[in-house]
Amino acid sequence: MKTAKSIRALIAFVLVAVLVCVNVPFAALAAVDDVFEGGNLLYFVTAEGNGSEPGTVTAAFNENVSPETVTSIKVPGTVKNGDRSYTVTELTNNAFAGCTALASLDMSECTGLTSIGVGTFCDCEKLKSISVACNFNNELFADTGVIPDGNTFKIEYTAISNLEGGAPTTVTVVTGGTLTYVHNWTVNDKNYAEHICANCSQKGKHSWTPDKNNSAQHKCTVCRYAEAHYGGTADCNGKAKCAACGKEYKKNTTGKHDWEVIPGKIGATSAEYECNTCRKVEEQKISSDANTVDIEGKKLKVILQDPYKVLPDGTQLSSKAVTPGSARHNELLGQMDNIDDVLNLAFFEIELFKSDGKQISGQIAGKVRILLQIPDGWDKRDLEAVLIMDGVDIEFEESVITIDGVDYLAFWTDHFSPYALIEESAQKEDESTTNSNTEGSTTSNNANTSPATGNTDFERISALAVASAAVISLIVYGRKRRIE
Repeated sequence: MKTAKSIRALIAFVLVAVLVCVNVPFAALAAVDDVFEGGNLLYFVTAEGNGSEPGTVTAAFNENVSPETVTSIKVPGTVKNGDRSYTVTELTNNAFAGCTALASLDMSECTGLTSIGVGTFCDCEKLKSISVACNFNNELFADTGVIPDGNTFKIEYTAISNLEGGAPTTVTVVTGGTLTYVHNWTVNDKNYAEHICANCSQKGKHSWTPDKNNSAQHKCTVCRYAEAHYGGTADCNGKAKCAACGKEYKKNTTGKHDWEVIPGKIGATSAEYECNTCRKVEEQKISSDANTVDIEGKKLKVILQDPYKVLPDGTQLSSKAVTPGSARHNELLGQMDNIDDVLNLAFFEIELFKSDGKQISGQIAGKVRILLQIPDGWDKRDLEAVLIMDGVDIEFEESVITIDGVDYLAFWTDHFSPYALIEESAQKEDESTTNSNTEGSTTSNNANTSPATGNTDFERISALAVASAAVISLIVYGRKRRIE
């Protein structure tokens, strides 16, 4: 029994030993002077690592590759063989000698390089570009054939010729190219607006470009640091151009159109507006406010419309009728030039208030439209808007607007004070027309003046009214005409 147990134990030991050997990489058994391949290069182990510390290797061109077929070589800063890591510390003597097709050499990652062997670049007659780390010690090029000069280099080597039929002669060959110093950029942890070289501590600004893999951010072309888009003014679709990379992106806003009414496109209750930003045109309801007044025992509506959006948001209208026979009524009558042939007359006190309850006084920045409901029985063909001042009557362009079957007298104004609705006789209208044709009118007709900007006569009279502190009344009197 002991013999059988001993045999089984021995077999088990052998199996375990075989399994362990099978799973151990060959590189784990590597030692100094071992050689392994890596693409166009051969690596010679000069020291094994200690724990987490990598070992060291020297590098040379791979003799198993035809040198005349290789145009570019990159020497890495570190290499791996199995699970072992090594730092490249040297290039051997004649490392790239004979690489006649070699045009570019990248050693920018070789920050641990301490030696470049003699004759390393012999016969490298097509070498035009060498890249090294920014803190590279150019003295390592001594005796290699490369002679650095700022951002350029020359290669000098001696070629032996005329070996047949005569004494050997030597020829010095000179070629040259660009020497590029490459920084190891990373984002500056103390200032994320810039990057810093991990090798030489030089700093620089980011060079942003949109991130192809993530449309919500941009990436630095130098250090690859990425961040979200920011800045820029959102357009009416909520999009803006990133202040860093210029890419259009969606901001956390719904956006807002900059609407402006189109003159001549103002209807009874709506108008056409065009966005000053995107030029979109759409019909919108005209912002307005309304209330009612008592005239002859009937409720009549007064409407304020603001198509040009000159009033603060939330502006409210307050209107009331002036009681016939009252002191205020008689005062307003006294300010009228002529009340002969007046068939009907009604005064209104109209005021505007901001959303916080403060009254809007004086002349406003543009013009708004007032709609006064025409009482039943009044001839809508014989109504006209006039601003009454002492000895001066200023006419306004007015029209009749029908909303939901109700007729309103509509006119534009930029002042708010007492208004009057007057119906005069047809005979008075005929006399006014005759006088106008024979003697010339002294009134100013503003039919061609934009309501958004006002007119010169009205502004001059308004300034006079403020200077004299006169009470301004807007009167509507009859004029015989056809209303379409």
